[in-house]
Amino acid sequence: MKNVSARVHNRVRTALHLGLGSLLLASVAVTRAAEAGGQLSPTSVQQIAALLQDKETRTPAQTKLDSQLIYARRQQLNQPIVPGAPTLQVNVEVEAGGFVVVDIKATVTDALLAQIRQLGGVILNSHSRFGAVRARVPLSQVESIAASPLVRFIRPAEKMFTNLGRLTTEGDVTHRAGLARTNFNIGGNGVKIGIISDSVDFIGQSQASGDLPNVTVLPGQSGVPGSGEGTAMLEIVADLAPKAQFYFASANGGPAQLAQNILDLRAAGCSVIIDDVIYLAESPFQDDIPARAVNTVTADGALYFSSAGNEGNKNDGTSGTWEGDFNPGQSFTAGTRTGVAHSYGTTIGNTIPPGGSGSLTLLFWSDVLGGSTNDYDLFLLDAAGNVLGGSTTTQNGTQDPIEGLSPAIQGWQIVVVRISGESRFLHLECFRGELTFSTDGHVRGHAAAADAFAVAAVNVATAFPNSFVGGAANPVETFSADGPRRMFYDPLGNPYTPGNFLASGGIVRSKPDIAAADGVKTTVPGFDPFFGTSAAAPHAGAIAALLQSYNPRATPQQIKFALTNSALDIEVAGFDRDSGWGIVMPLAALQRIPAPLPTLVSSNLSGGNLNGIIDVNECNELDLLVRNDAIAAV
Repeated sequence: MKNVSARVHNRVRTALHLGLGSLLLASVAVTRAAEAGGQLSPTSVQQIAALLQDKETRTPAQTKLDSQLIYARRQQLNQPIVPGAPTLQVNVEVEAGGFVVVDIKATVTDALLAQIRQLGGVILNSHSRFGAVRARVPLSQVESIAASPLVRFIRPAEKMFTNLGRLTTEGDVTHRAGLARTNFNIGGNGVKIGIISDSVDFIGQSQASGDLPNVTVLPGQSGVPGSGEGTAMLEIVADLAPKAQFYFASANGGPAQLAQNILDLRAAGCSVIIDDVIYLAESPFQDDIPARAVNTVTADGALYFSSAGNEGNKNDGTSGTWEGDFNPGQSFTAGTRTGVAHSYGTTIGNTIPPGGSGSLTLLFWSDVLGGSTNDYDLFLLDAAGNVLGGSTTTQNGTQDPIEGLSPAIQGWQIVVVRISGESRFLHLECFRGELTFSTDGHVRGHAAAADAFAVAAVNVATAFPNSFVGGAANPVETFSADGPRRMFYDPLGNPYTPGNFLASGGIVRSKPDIAAADGVKTTVPGFDPFFGTSAAAPHAGAIAALLQSYNPRATPQQIKFALTNSALDIEVAGFDRDSGWGIVMPLAALQRIPAPLPTLVSSNLSGGNLNGIIDVNECNELDLLVRNDAIAAV
């Protein structure tokens, strides 16, 4: 992911008026839990109550829709705005002709796809193995599609974020990769490396300048024309492992398409796969579709590297994440519903601090994917207490435990409300922003897969033109995301600690795993320099490819041991939540993997009757030419 100071792709700030039918508000009774501090204003309570009362009126089909789609449809119909809640921001991009791109969770059959087409939709991709369809459909027909018994849920298409003559990446110097190539006579030979990012724009320019060799792009996966971040990543890998074979597939098309491309790169023979993306709805508490694809390829022997993220960390005061147990605070009633706001001990809202802003606002809680029975909602309030955003998707047993809203800006408050059910462990995120109440623990999604390498970033300028030395001299970037990652369910949805879904439950994965260089040069416009964990991941993956080319028989476990046990320790001593084991260095790692066995170059049988066969009692000579690639310790 690119530096938070760089441009952010696919940012949507669509402001829509919420049009709802006339609604009589019940009187609002406000109480306060004895243990909680802070309180919502009467204005905030009244507007939130209006939204909750509207939630009670939803049809069975509407309960299978993200609330933002419901609101967007009402706005399209110019229906009245709910009294007391006149304006909301919703993240639905309505295209010309009233079309929206949606992600559909369903039992994917030919009949369902035909029904979507009959209702005016266009199938962009479908994956029956993942139970997913991405389609462009008329907004007016979304509810009709949701009514199908084959459909489990429909949400606006998930947004993908990248983690942002001849130029040689300065990382080649700071990681001492050139010395490793020379001393061990390697260059990535025999290794296929797959890159996943937005697109390969400008690839012809990079190849013409000699910065890239041939790249095999999977059919139809060059990506939607955009920034060409994938080309920049390829240039980094080609600098460190120039003799490898290079493959590319776009991450566009939704989480299921990303997962399919991960599997397809492995099927093409890639033993190292590198990506720099995240889909914002990827769960922090259970391996979602992309993470399950990562699990498949790592179980098959591939090494997987993903950018840790650019969402900041607690130690540097840049965290936009808050994790912890739901703490009952102020409660209020609206019709038959009772809302209980989460309290931070001194206040209800989590405020965006001065100078802060975020791309999107997200809430997850520790229910199983596709089976959330605890209903939480998310609201954005301005300084005056007006509700400017409300995510009120129904969770009644078949939906995912997630709510998402528009960007939050300085002074706004983010309010979490439990509508029904039990207290759960929460993950609140002001994506690429900051929160007044924050914690560690951002890294999530497929970067947090058990056997993936989540890669943190270290600015190359802290060392160049010399090599990294570790310690306080080479800290992680202040935007580099931290861990750890608490998981509550295995990939199949079985709880790790049945009955305990709070901070004392689940298991903890130590993330990120390692760190590598960013802030390096490429020839791609907009990526000189190339900042972010998006630049760090290809450095780390290329170093792993050097180890594979030295000893092709080395197991993934042996390579992981070599990378982590030779890394330069930075931040706090030993493993830490910002940099993992530290900065990976190829020369030291190469000295920690088993030496390769001698390889047979040629053989020649001579003597005897010259028929090429050793007969009984026949004397022959067998000449073997063997090459020993092992290198003595430097």
